[in-house]
Amino acid sequence: MSLIYQPADYLFASQRQRVSPFPNYLSMEAVCKEMKRYTGFKAWDIMLIATGNVFSFFQGKAGREAVGPGMAAKAAVPGLYKKLVTVERQTGTKLVKDTHSAHQTLKRRSDVTPLQLARWFEQYEKNYKAAYGAYGWVWMAEEYLMGDLFSIVSKRVKDAGDASDVLNILTKQPLAMVATLERRVFLELAAAISRRSAWKKLLVSGPREEISRVSELDKLIQKHERDFFWVTRDYEDPIISYEIIAERLKDALQADPKAQLQSLNRELKNDLVERQRQEKTLRLTAEERRLFASMRDAANLKELRKRYVSASLYYFDTVLAEIGRRTYMSIKQVRFMRTCDARRALLEGEDLTGEINERYKLSVWHTHDGSETVVHTGKVAAEHFAVFCAVDKNTTEFTGLPVSPGKAEGPVKIVLNPDECTKVEKGDIIVSIQVVPSFSTAIIKSAGIICDGGHGITSHPATLAREAGVPCIIQTRFAREILRDGDIVEVDGYKGLARIVKRKS
Repeated sequence: MSLIYQPADYLFASQRQRVSPFPNYLSMEAVCKEMKRYTGFKAWDIMLIATGNVFSFFQGKAGREAVGPGMAAKAAVPGLYKKLVTVERQTGTKLVKDTHSAHQTLKRRSDVTPLQLARWFEQYEKNYKAAYGAYGWVWMAEEYLMGDLFSIVSKRVKDAGDASDVLNILTKQPLAMVATLERRVFLELAAAISRRSAWKKLLVSGPREEISRVSELDKLIQKHERDFFWVTRDYEDPIISYEIIAERLKDALQADPKAQLQSLNRELKNDLVERQRQEKTLRLTAEERRLFASMRDAANLKELRKRYVSASLYYFDTVLAEIGRRTYMSIKQVRFMRTCDARRALLEGEDLTGEINERYKLSVWHTHDGSETVVHTGKVAAEHFAVFCAVDKNTTEFTGLPVSPGKAEGPVKIVLNPDECTKVEKGDIIVSIQVVPSFSTAIIKSAGIICDGGHGITSHPATLAREAGVPCIIQTRFAREILRDGDIVEVDGYKGLARIVKRKS
């Protein structure tokens, strides 16, 4: 076996499920090229291995070691975060505006040319890379930055477990967690509606079609949908629609939304007070406080990027679906196209069905310097998959990255898709590839989380676990392949370890 890419030259970065190469290969290219424009750093040699809708990401060691420590050291530079947020807002706004325009055009017109579709694909690539270039450093530098922050804390707090708890307090940024922000605004809406008896009665027991006829109430629900529809959007996941908001309001109004809102606001205030207390107790210097603030800023930047990317992907699905209609492919197949492939199919009339199906089955996507990504299928892809994605079937212990402190023991529930969340019961340990906001109801009931993917303290598993107050480890790579529902496992969110306590008989 002769591999093109050598395992010794790469580091495992993350895994995701229910995703596609588009737009992830654009992210790879952006961190190898566009990122330098905004940060002065760029990576090289980024690879993803796709099998169906499950991806494994790998970073070239040399590129990671060039970007990670450098950006971690630069993170607290005064003005850098403000500059990157400004860039993200400008580029993200353009990304959403242009995709919304294309979406609206296709809704109104049936005479859009193949050339226009190809140009929209090219425009998306350009806009997406500009937006990702301001953010991409986060997932390459956060592990280094967290290491620096843990060193600061551990010099003052000798017990490693206690130090991890303190680190969690100092880096937690609740309102950067989009699910928390949406929940607070939703409860504010529900509390306001509860004061209007006619509205409350209509939402709790009235016919759904009557809600839209109450203009003021209708506008409030529409505003919440407009502001937050993207929160649960993750490639294949549904948006927060008008109908879902109305149903959630019905449930909330039968409880006490005002009391729930007060409780949430107390939690948020307590988090801030405790953070300030720890800063004072540890006697952090001004420079050290800036470093901790930069980690919280990174979380904010990540969620800002998610807002724009999630909204843009929702709108751009209309373009991808139309490309699929013209090329006799599903939207799932079109998401395995690169920009150059879209041009080949639309403008040159090439039938790419067989090539795309091979990519969906198993493919390796690689970019060296941010120029066009190379795609390998067939024997080459199989050989790389066998080495890079090998599973140790005999293991009883899983090592990963700790991202939410604590220890827990409980029965395993494998949850790979949102529709499986209902099987999670209180005290279960969720095992997944990557949990996202649509898993929130299950996470709240769980005792801990093990994720084969995830890329750091700002990833969804980390932010959702910390919000729920449960231990979480990520990057275990193949726990889902070994564990089964009902196995008893222990999760150590301090050491980044999970072990099998007892197999289900």
